[in-house]
Amino acid sequence: MLDIMHKGLKKALESCDQAEIYGECGDVLSVDLEQEEVKKVKHVKSTGIGVRVVRGKKIGFSYTTALEDARIEECVEHAIKQAKVSEQDTHFHGLPGAETSKQGYTKPERSFDPRITGLLECGSEDAIQYCKRMLNGAKEYKLSKSVTCTPTEGSFAAARDETYILNSEGIETSDTGTYVSAWLMVVASEAGEASGSGGGEEISGYEGKVSRMLTGIDFEWIGREAVKMAVDCFGAKKLKTKEMPVVFSPRAVQNLLAYTLIPQLSAENVQRKQSPYHGKKGQEIASEILTVVDDGTMQGGVNSRKMDGEGVPAQPTKLVENGVLKNFLYDSYTAGKDGVESTGNAIRGFSNLPTPGATNFIINAGSKASKEEMFGEIREGLFVNDVIGAHTASRASGDFSVVAQNSFGIKKGELYPVTQVMLAGNMQEILKHMEMVGNDARQIYSVVSPSVKVSKVQVVS
Repeated sequence: MLDIMHKGLKKALESCDQAEIYGECGDVLSVDLEQEEVKKVKHVKSTGIGVRVVRGKKIGFSYTTALEDARIEECVEHAIKQAKVSEQDTHFHGLPGAETSKQGYTKPERSFDPRITGLLECGSEDAIQYCKRMLNGAKEYKLSKSVTCTPTEGSFAAARDETYILNSEGIETSDTGTYVSAWLMVVASEAGEASGSGGGEEISGYEGKVSRMLTGIDFEWIGREAVKMAVDCFGAKKLKTKEMPVVFSPRAVQNLLAYTLIPQLSAENVQRKQSPYHGKKGQEIASEILTVVDDGTMQGGVNSRKMDGEGVPAQPTKLVENGVLKNFLYDSYTAGKDGVESTGNAIRGFSNLPTPGATNFIINAGSKASKEEMFGEIREGLFVNDVIGAHTASRASGDFSVVAQNSFGIKKGELYPVTQVMLAGNMQEILKHMEMVGNDARQIYSVVSPSVKVSKVQVVS
């Protein structure tokens, strides 16, 4: 890969001031389930190279999936043509140079698992066995005689990813990582007499996990938890519409933050004034118990890596400290615009230019409580396992309206299932009214969070 990237760089520098070549090699094995049968097995290997060139203050970009000398030259030529016709960008301060990596690159621990590489080489049989372990876990859960539970769909995937970055300013680096993911969805049915509704009640349950290491996933646990999630929700009642304390599970926190706080802390959105935090660095924006760190070096982190999408070393970046806004997520372009250093948060693939994004977005707090301790503090409230519709939240304002999924009312510390519940609110207000965090932190996609207790949220039923 690097040989052909060097040829592309040499070609680009014949007529450009700066150039960057970004390469990727991917290997993904996936198994899809439908009910308890294997529906599809796919093993896909992919490669691609993205070329960014700079002529004066004009930028051009192109990419190709064909790793041949002629196609790379063609890709470079296309990027140059695009640069020639593009407008000058006075905010562009150049590609990152070798000085940005003077502290050196550190390979994050537990980001590569040889067992996953072996799994990719062996084929689908072992992958199918992991699916069967999830299904076995679902069957292990003890059901009452009036309840049946059927897996509806699920998936297992294993992957290896190689990234290469080369530019004219002295950066030449690469990284390799492995990933494994699994999830299962089930539907539990209760006979009409048992539910007291005169007809069968059906409730879905879901659980899944992503890890860099094969040992990081308990497949039987996924099956058991998916069934438990569904079965625990039988006999749901309606809540009254009112403002009340709400405890959000790690999955619910992830869903909300992915569409509100994370994009709001992107320097790109802040600079475009599409974030409520424009001009608020140094100000208190959240409860004093809240600290947020984005850490691309986190041990075992799903998005940990040696470097970001531009070759800048990964690093921990404190975004919020004891409720005070400290920093934003920067790539080199947005950093140059603000006259600061990149935080190593350039996110990209070979087919697109980099943009600031989160790696491992960690919610921290000093003292941590168990969920039972959080529930015990509540006379009347709600525990939310997941939310649906977070993607409709307004990034600019932070306003959201979501459906609470697999949720439970809280009465004097005790839980009971509830149905037809919606939450309406504003993420900035949620952060300000955060009272407690749990000791059950887990990573779901880019967010590492425990359960979180918020003192007041509008609940609509």
